[in-house]
Amino acid sequence: MPKIKYICFDIGRVANVPLSQEEMICRGQNYFGADFSEQTLQKMVFPSLAGRDLWREFQNGKIGSEQYIEAAFQMVTIPSTSENKKIFHHLLKDWCGVAYHPVLNLVDTLNQNGYQTSILSNNNEIMYHTPSADSLKRRVPVAISSHEIGVSKPHWEAYAILLGKVNADAPQEVIFIDDKIKNIAAASSCGLQGIHFRSREIGMDGAFAKLMEELRKKGIKI
Repeated sequence: MPKIKYICFDIGRVANVPLSQEEMICRGQNYFGADFSEQTLQKMVFPSLAGRDLWREFQNGKIGSEQYIEAAFQMVTIPSTSENKKIFHHLLKDWCGVAYHPVLNLVDTLNQNGYQTSILSNNNEIMYHTPSADSLKRRVPVAISSHEIGVSKPHWEAYAILLGKVNADAPQEVIFIDDKIKNIAAASSCGLQGIHFRSREIGMDGAFAKLMEELRKKGIKI
């Protein structure tokens, strides 16, 4: 087995703590009124027009933020005024929450111990540029977002781009950490060593404790 040299992180629910759906609805009601509901939020964030998945297109850089936000307002009865569009833009940034400092500190330690750290994130041109994302991005030499490369996890090409960017000699040299098991399965099928960050199941602190256990088992200096 090749020596592990590269450790790659997802952002959402790994290196940041996003707002809960309840918090998002509450903020939406503060902005747009009491009728803003879970259904309204889902329709706006994940718009589908003429059979097109506009969220996926936005994440893959096929459409820009203006077109995405316009589509979001076509899904609901909220007027698509300039002010309302700015508010929705702000709500998407709110969703990203705050940086999760134990992971940021881990990245610093890994860098100090000679590993090359990186990011592979399904993201978009709004949510990729937030304080919580920037906290991780400025710590790593390689940061990759789906909206910049035109493809998102779990497609194999996203992992191939990662391997090329970090210049790994073999995929087994790379550990990939993500909160979604389908992304870990895809990474493993491409030869990377995947670790499932189980924040959706056991919370951030529980997932971080399990991550540290797994890294130690693999002989990573932390």
